[in-house]
Amino acid sequence: MIPDRATANITRHTCTAHTGSDHTMNPHIVLAVLIALGIIWTAGWATVLFRSPRAVPFESIEGSETRLRLILLASFAAIAIVLFILTLRWLPYQRTRIAELGLPSVTVAVKGAQWSWTLSRTHVPMAVPIEFAVSTDDVNHDFGLYNPQGRLVAQVQAMPGYTNRLVYVFPAPGTYTVRCLEYCGLAHHVMTTSITVTEQ
Repeated sequence: MIPDRATANITRHTCTAHTGSDHTMNPHIVLAVLIALGIIWTAGWATVLFRSPRAVPFESIEGSETRLRLILLASFAAIAIVLFILTLRWLPYQRTRIAELGLPSVTVAVKGAQWSWTLSRTHVPMAVPIEFAVSTDDVNHDFGLYNPQGRLVAQVQAMPGYTNRLVYVFPAPGTYTVRCLEYCGLAHHVMTTSITVTEQ
């Protein structure tokens, strides 16, 4: 369980903004798009091969094939770069969330340990930015925040010797559950606590 700062603030579900809308990317849609592109590519090559009246020596088409591959590589790279830039604002890193949600009104210090969570406060207001400063003294844990309906709404890794900061706006009052999402030993399954969100 070695800390990895590069993945420190990655969340499985991005946080909810003031409007309460979720900026989430459905992995099934991404997979379906990739499969569709693969099918189109395969069908295109199959059509070319079957319509070719005779076998063509590879040497005679080597140059054009190389150019085609470079064009395709450049096209996919351009699409990937554009998508990356367009989705930067959805990243859950601290400064990105603060730019979208505003400066935190409340900071909650969170300490993970086998097998419990210690929070500096367990009651927070709704509809304002809340910052969770998450760390641990023993092994890697994972701070997962679930809404009253049992849906994961925010997540950040808890690492020894390093504090990750997660900014989130609670859209509704209720009891939110905190679970550890990274296996941390025999009693990992009981590492839970709760946060009460109140109306202002």
